[in-house]
Amino acid sequence: MMTTLRQNTAIVLWIVIFAFIALIVVEWGADFSQTSQAKAGETVGTVNGRAIGLEEFRQALRNAARMEQSQGRKVQDDQLVGEVWDGLIRELLAAQEIERLGIAVSDQELAFYTRNQPPREVQAITAFQTEGKFDFDKYTQFINDPQTYAEPANKSFVLQVENLIHNQLLNYKLQRLVSEGVQASPAEVRQFFLDHNEKVKVEYVFSPGNKLKDSEMSVVPADLQAYYQEHQSEFQHGDQVRLAYVVLPRLPSAADSLRLAQDAAQLRQEILEGADFAELAKSMSEDPGSASAGGDLGPFTRGRMVKPFEEAAFALKPGEVSEPVLTPFGLHLIKVENRGIDQQGQEQVQARHILLKFAPSGETEDALRARIEALREAAGAKGIETAAQEAGLEVRDSGFVGRGRQVPGLGEGSAWLVNLFLQHSAGELGQGANEQFFWLAQSKESRPKGTASLDDVRQQVERAVLNQKKAERAGQLLQGLRGQANWVQVAAGLGLEARTTEPFARADQVPGVGRNNAFTRAAFRLQPGEVSEVVTLPRGAYLLRLVEKVPADESQFQATVVQLAEQVLRQRQNEALQIWFDRLYANAQIEDNRHHFGFTF
Repeated sequence: MMTTLRQNTAIVLWIVIFAFIALIVVEWGADFSQTSQAKAGETVGTVNGRAIGLEEFRQALRNAARMEQSQGRKVQDDQLVGEVWDGLIRELLAAQEIERLGIAVSDQELAFYTRNQPPREVQAITAFQTEGKFDFDKYTQFINDPQTYAEPANKSFVLQVENLIHNQLLNYKLQRLVSEGVQASPAEVRQFFLDHNEKVKVEYVFSPGNKLKDSEMSVVPADLQAYYQEHQSEFQHGDQVRLAYVVLPRLPSAADSLRLAQDAAQLRQEILEGADFAELAKSMSEDPGSASAGGDLGPFTRGRMVKPFEEAAFALKPGEVSEPVLTPFGLHLIKVENRGIDQQGQEQVQARHILLKFAPSGETEDALRARIEALREAAGAKGIETAAQEAGLEVRDSGFVGRGRQVPGLGEGSAWLVNLFLQHSAGELGQGANEQFFWLAQSKESRPKGTASLDDVRQQVERAVLNQKKAERAGQLLQGLRGQANWVQVAAGLGLEARTTEPFARADQVPGVGRNNAFTRAAFRLQPGEVSEVVTLPRGAYLLRLVEKVPADESQFQATVVQLAEQVLRQRQNEALQIWFDRLYANAQIEDNRHHFGFTF
């Protein structure tokens, strides 16, 4: 059973679940099979009435951050908040289903797997390894030694291992229950083999649609309606909210810029009076690429630097220090070390620089905060549109945004705002800041899950119809080539390049064309030497000729059919599990209060 368990836990959904079980049980011992004991006001969220406490969530974040750090992976704070939250939701939903279905693990099962099949997390512990590999004898000696259970710390560790295995077995049984009816037919296995091993090589000509202007296309309302009806499933959405927002850029004031110019001039004076340029660069320069090297940029020729910097550097003599030089990066002090000619005969200089960046001062930041607070007070009384108009600010419309999505224009760390507004009526205010600006937003309206109307997605539909018509027009250029024996040469005369692919299978990505599309389907319908009908994709139109068909190796199929059957079965099980979980998630009552505690995601 355990061998099968290990194979099947490769399914993506269950990797996520087991990873969080390992984190929760081994690292901090949480028990999500029981209702959280979070105090009132300290609940980050609930899943079907079961609470996730604030301290539980914070501890999960701390441990997840340590895990990421130990693996050398750098994750943004808002991304980590989202990953931990999603993992806990999955955990709770799985635990609730296990409880509802009465799935259980016997003491005999638990004892057997604890002694004979320790989890990977346990096998990775150095104390149970010899020369970097898990040593089953060391583990067995530890588990069977009576002294292990006399030592409180060791006894607690064994209990944690049992908890981990207990949860893995419960989830495995749930997985088996959900997917036990899934099968892979012999026909599916053969088709899977053919999709990856039967190959074709084609020569094709591409006629791009993007060379045509929008104004050359005729689009009527009936075109939009037809496309909308045909692709209606693409316009389904969950709960959404539309909001209006105002931004205040975090830019330096005139006084800040003047102060920076004075600082640069003072720094230059210190250098002229004998201060070491390289040492000042190490302590003062805001160029992360060169500061640690004393501002050294190495030798460079003309055309390598932005124009103002280049002109100043090449005008200096060795040892000279420039006046402050303004570029898009800030103010620079440049010192040329030497001049010369490179191996290509081009003039070059070797220079150091000190970069001082323009940035808002603390006073400017405080003024911006006060301004956004005043705007919020006015928006609460008059609405954000009136308040912004009186303040001379532009109001932007987000369009409808779905739960958990970032607000267009506000970027990372704004998804909490959407979730907040979905829990309140229109008029709710929210504010925040990122590296670029302070912002204030107000919810305008919300709508439940459903299908967006044509008016809501008109711009998207118009663009799709235009691309479709451009591709069809591009295809008309290729229609006249089909009956010509020298169609490749004729295409070249029209400015169209013929290309020949490497052999590719149905499951392969065709460079520059894509995967599993009309191009691939047309290629596999052809016989050697046969030319296809014109194939249109959103980018343009294609005309194909089959150069070679490479049949799949039947002996390879016979030799691998058992492994292929297992692979296809796992794929079908994965699909069934994902569909099951999506339905479970869609029907769950999930309350998300992360934004109340300052979490951004």
